[in-house]
Amino acid sequence: MLPPLDQVIQESIHLAGGVELLGDPQTALSGKAGPVCELFDLSDEGLALLNPEATVAEQISVWREANLVADARRLLSHALPPRYSLWWALLTLTEAHRQKPYPAKVIEAVLGVRDFVLDPTEVGRRRCQLLADAADSTTAGGVIGYAAFLSGGSMAPPECPPVLPKGYLCGRLAGVAVYLASVHFNPAKYKEHLQHFLDIGLQVANGDLSWPKSQAVAEKEQAEQPQEALVEQVVETIQVGRSR
Repeated sequence: MLPPLDQVIQESIHLAGGVELLGDPQTALSGKAGPVCELFDLSDEGLALLNPEATVAEQISVWREANLVADARRLLSHALPPRYSLWWALLTLTEAHRQKPYPAKVIEAVLGVRDFVLDPTEVGRRRCQLLADAADSTTAGGVIGYAAFLSGGSMAPPECPPVLPKGYLCGRLAGVAVYLASVHFNPAKYKEHLQHFLDIGLQVANGDLSWPKSQAVAEKEQAEQPQEALVEQVVETIQVGRSR
């Protein structure tokens, strides 16, 4: 008997790290900026400097040079695959928290999203929604919690037919979380903070600031590893020890 359609959709996206498979960040940076920019509103100044044929990375560079950091932030957050966009937002909120601690409920929501990024499961995704509601949807925790919840899978209750979110919603809300981090501890310098956070986002996209592997994922991978490979690892370890 086949499982319900909503279960198939959700598991295909979220289980076994499926969120990461929705896109490659470096491919996103090398894609054309024009189609991505259609997903959000540009400032008049940003529109004047837009070259639809430029790559996402090139367009971000143009806007950063002109200090149009809001347009650059929106472009990067919409271009990145969901898991990378969430990780970028998490890193910025972590840095903002170091400067000025967030309330407990906001921290709980942020940590819930962290757990989801490290081990993206359907249970974790729905937990992000609950934590976002508890933190208040207008706070940084609420925004990033809903970004994770809308990263894929159904928005409807589990027992209802699936209602899938628009593909850009996760990136849009993750970008809002980055903005909230930039104004959290010194709003007067938010453009400087956004320039720094864009550096972080580009490092995430280039693979220089990837998330660590969670213990649960590591244990799962080890359990799924073929027995022959485990034996080879043991033999190799013994041989290395003898050679010392």
